[in-house]
Amino acid sequence: MSTSYEDTRDLVFAGTTVLHLASWEWSRVRGWTFQLGKDLTVPVLLWSASSGLVEIDAERREVEVDAALDDPIGAIEYLAGAVEGGVLLLEDVHPYLEPQHHAVIRHIREFARQTGNPPRLLVLSTPVTGLPLDLQKEVPTIELPLPGDRVLRRVATDVVGIGDSEGLDLDAALIRAARGLTVMEAEVAFRRALQAHGQLDASGVPIVVREKERVIRQSEVLEYYEPRASMADVGGVDTLKRWLNQRGRGFEPAAAEFGLDAPRGALLLGVQGCGKSLVARAIAASWQFPLLRFDLGRVFGGLVGQSEGNMRAALQIAEALAPCVLWIDEIEKGLAGMGSSDQTDGGTTSRVVGTLLTWMQERQQPVFVVATANRIDQLPPELLRKGRFDEIFFVDLPAPDVRRDILCIHLTRRKRDPGAFDLDRLVEASVGYSGAELEEAVREALYLAYADGREVETDDIAAALEATRPLSLTMGSDIANLRSWAKVRTRMASSQKPEALDALGRAAGPRLRQESMQMFVPGTEGDR
Repeated sequence: MSTSYEDTRDLVFAGTTVLHLASWEWSRVRGWTFQLGKDLTVPVLLWSASSGLVEIDAERREVEVDAALDDPIGAIEYLAGAVEGGVLLLEDVHPYLEPQHHAVIRHIREFARQTGNPPRLLVLSTPVTGLPLDLQKEVPTIELPLPGDRVLRRVATDVVGIGDSEGLDLDAALIRAARGLTVMEAEVAFRRALQAHGQLDASGVPIVVREKERVIRQSEVLEYYEPRASMADVGGVDTLKRWLNQRGRGFEPAAAEFGLDAPRGALLLGVQGCGKSLVARAIAASWQFPLLRFDLGRVFGGLVGQSEGNMRAALQIAEALAPCVLWIDEIEKGLAGMGSSDQTDGGTTSRVVGTLLTWMQERQQPVFVVATANRIDQLPPELLRKGRFDEIFFVDLPAPDVRRDILCIHLTRRKRDPGAFDLDRLVEASVGYSGAELEEAVREALYLAYADGREVETDDIAAALEATRPLSLTMGSDIANLRSWAKVRTRMASSQKPEALDALGRAAGPRLRQESMQMFVPGTEGDR
C-alpha cells in the first residue's frame, strides 16, 4: 500500500537510484521530488514530452534546459553526465515503458546500477502502479497516500487565497468531508463551496460531500452513500443489533486505551431478501460513519495491472475515509472463479482477492467491513476464518414477532396506522415470507386499494400474500440445508427461531433450472 515521504527518503538514502512514484496527483509528485532534491542537496530536473527538459530552481520556477528534448533517453543521459548530480523526474512516463520502447527500459535498468557521488536519482512518475517485468526487481514502486487533514487544510487556504493555514479558521467537519479526495479534487470541491457561500465553513460540507460522491462514483468501483436507514428500520435480528452496539463502542478513543483493537467487520450470511443489505446501511447511519459500497465485479479491467490497481485504489480511498463502513454486497459473486484463476485469467482473480484478504487481515485504519453472501459454497475458506471478520452471522427467515415488526415498519413508512390492521391474521398468513416479500405485499395492497379508489385494508394485504409464492416454497430444501450448516458454523442474528418450512401447507410447484442452480450449500440437489 502507500508509503510516507520519510520512508521514501530513507529508501533513497539507502542507495536507491531509480524510484517509481505512482499517483494521479502530479503536484504532490513534484513536491516529493523537489523535497528529495533538497534533502540530497542536488539540482532538481523535470522532463515531460510536452515541455522537454527544465530545471526547478529554489523558488520552484522552471528554468529551460532543452525544450526540444522530446525523448526520455536524452534526459536520462543528461542526468548521468551531470557533474553536480541531481534528481530527474520523468513525468507521465508510462507510454515509454511499453515493450516497443525497449531502449528506454534498457537505459533505466542501466541507470539503476550506477553508484557513487554526487548522488543521482531518477524518478518515474505514472498515474497508477505497474512496471514492466524488466524493471520490477530493480525499481521500487511507491504509491502516494491520499492527502491527510494537514494537506487538505493547506489546499483550502490556497483556495481562499490567504496563504496562511493558521490564519483560516476552518471547520473540522469541512476537512473531514474532503477525506478520500485527491488534492485536485479537493480544490474543485472547496472552490464550489466557496462560490456557493462566499466562505469556507460548515455550510460548505454538503457541497463537498456531493462532489465526493461524484468523484468516488466515477471510479466505477466504489459508491459513496449518505446513509439514511436506521436500526429502527431493521426488523428482528436482535442478537446482531446487540453485538453491533457493543462493537460500535470499540471505535471510541477510550477503547484503544482499554486495550481494544478497532472492530474489523461482520459477514452476514442468509436467505435473500431478509435485510442483510439494509443492516449494512443501518450500521453506517447508527455510527454516523461514511458508507462505501464496494463492487468487486467492477474491479477487474482488461489492461495488465489494471485490476490490481483498481483494488489498491479502492482500499486506499476506504482508509482515507476511515472511520467508515465498507459494504461488500454479495461478496461470493466477486470471488467467483478464484479457484480456476490460473487457468482462466492468468491468476488475476487470485492476486486481486489475495490483496483484499491481506488488507482485511493487516489493515490498521478503522474500516468496518460488512460483507453479505447468499451462497456459501463460493466463499474461499480463508475468508471465513477469524481475523478477516469479527463474526459470521446467519440471517434467517423472520419469526412471527419479527414479521409483525416488519409489517409495522412498512405500514408506518407509508403513513398508515398498524393498529388499524389485523396483524395477527397477517402474521399467520405469512409463514416463510422474507422481509422483502412482506414489503412487496404491502406495496401491492396499496396499489390494489388505490386502483379501487379506497383505503387499504387487511384483506388487501392478505390477498397480496396469498398471490405471492415465497422463495421458501421453491427453495425449501436448500434453506433447510443452509440452516443445518449455519447452526454449527455461525452465530444466529436473531434469538427467535422461525417456523419449520413444512408449516407453509402449500405445494412448492415446479422449479426452473436457474432456481435449482441457486442453491446455498454444496452437496445439495442444486449442486448437481
